[in-house]
Amino acid sequence: MKVNIVVIAILIVAILAFVYFVIKRNKKDQKDLEQELNEKETSINKNDGPKI
Repeated sequence: MKVNIVVIAILIVAILAFVYFVIKRNKKDQKDLEQELNEKETSINKNDGPKI
């Protein structure tokens, strides 16, 4: 029975580490996407030129 508890504890730690990794990666990707979209928006505004 003790071996099962150790295996379960290892699995829980591994799952928590995976969830932490996914959340951290998602935040980084979201920040990169926001920066990329802002750069595209500003470049579009710079290229608009005068309206006739």
